[in-house]
Amino acid sequence: MQTNEPEGGATADVAPKSSASAAPVLDIQGLSVTFGGALRVLDGIDLTVGAGELVCVVGESGSGKSVSALATMGLLPPHARVEAEALSFAGRPLLPLGERDLERLRGNEMAMIFQEPMTSLNPVMTIGAQIMEPLRQHRRMGAAEAREVALAMLERVQIPAPRERIDMYPHQLSGGLRQRVMIAMALVCRPALLIADEPTTALDVTIQSQILRLIDELRTEMGTSVLFITHDLAVVSEIADRIAVIYAGRIVEEGTRDQIFEDPQHPYTLALFAALPRPSDKGHALASIRGQVPAPDAMPEGCRFAPRCPFAIDKCRAERPPLAAAADGHRAACWRAPLEESVQ
Repeated sequence: MQTNEPEGGATADVAPKSSASAAPVLDIQGLSVTFGGALRVLDGIDLTVGAGELVCVVGESGSGKSVSALATMGLLPPHARVEAEALSFAGRPLLPLGERDLERLRGNEMAMIFQEPMTSLNPVMTIGAQIMEPLRQHRRMGAAEAREVALAMLERVQIPAPRERIDMYPHQLSGGLRQRVMIAMALVCRPALLIADEPTTALDVTIQSQILRLIDELRTEMGTSVLFITHDLAVVSEIADRIAVIYAGRIVEEGTRDQIFEDPQHPYTLALFAALPRPSDKGHALASIRGQVPAPDAMPEGCRFAPRCPFAIDKCRAERPPLAAAADGHRAACWRAPLEESVQ
């Protein structure tokens, strides 16, 4: 088993970008994260992202979505212990790498868009300087060349009047424009993998739709693989190739967008769909999932959703269900899968 604690601070060699292969761009097998030596917030996550694929990870707040992304990027705090059977990018193991080698990857071959750009952008640097930074760091561009590339990227992410705005500071831009700046920063080096952590949560519906369309256009144009983290099933329905549903630190269902939306096989997925607001619900109380996600230090035995599940049986409370095939490419961690129509 690998861990994120290289001996003696030594760094491993980072190979140059390789040509496309059959291996997934991101391969996560058995990923677990423990804080403070006792609080395990991820417990055996398996997830892959293929070349040019957009995979959505969906679940409630506190389910472990963002921790998975931060563990992949090597951005968790020192007291977090990361373990995995495999955690590799383009065939290269990530856990043995030291900070210096991770810095060579981050912003270059792997990039991340964070949820709130106002707290992620540097308030005392112009947006142009922040977009130019990865170009100068990773591509060794001079200031003039990096500025022209940054201007072209601002145009590509549809920021109006880029020659005026390139010298502005983050507080001078709207929330939607700041998020476009974050996308420009993440993609300016044309990374093979983009992780987007709830990038549309703070935006209104119109701007959210524009940002989603922009990310999808850019991933098609650049061939970038995308791991998109969200709690919003409406967002998932627009952009996902495949979906992984996460609950209390475990993947409970995985499949294509059509499989998950047309034939959900885990009671938690069913509950998420049932909680979606619909026009016919006007004047009626919205459906909700009873209870709450268990705390990391109070995880139940067996299926972690069992205390909230209306379909749970004794076996659910006693034994952990494996993530097993429900159909071709469709997997669910439920003792009752495939679910009968009477259950759905």
